[in-house]
Amino acid sequence: MERKIVLASHHRLAAGLKDTLDFITNGMADVIALTAYLDNQPVEEQVQALMTSFDDETEVVVLTDMTAGSVNQKFFAFRNRPHTQIISGMNLPLALGVAMEPANDYLQTERIKSLIEQAQAEITYVNDIQPEIDDDDE
Repeated sequence: MERKIVLASHHRLAAGLKDTLDFITNGMADVIALTAYLDNQPVEEQVQALMTSFDDETEVVVLTDMTAGSVNQKFFAFRNRPHTQIISGMNLPLALGVAMEPANDYLQTERIKSLIEQAQAEITYVNDIQPEIDDDDE
């Protein structure tokens, strides 16, 4: 079994996230960045060419930047492709979680949902964090 992680976004977000993910994981996952609107190639053609390049047994995990965005909408047509997971609202914790998953078996829906929950938990309003003050620190 082979797993491909597709990071897809408007402009260069996907490329930057791929670069960071490759740095942190030392390139352990097969990550592809689809950067839309950098040239005159229609997004639909980019997505179609990419998704039809995978054989039927390849697991494809697509992370897009935003649900209502045009990039995600073009991947929507592939949501019923076998062994395909499409997730919007990508961030580094989510991409890292997917990249670190063992690739010896297909990801199950429950595991994908767990990775999403973990990534959502990383979104924090830091101004609300109050440091604990230890009386011994004074």
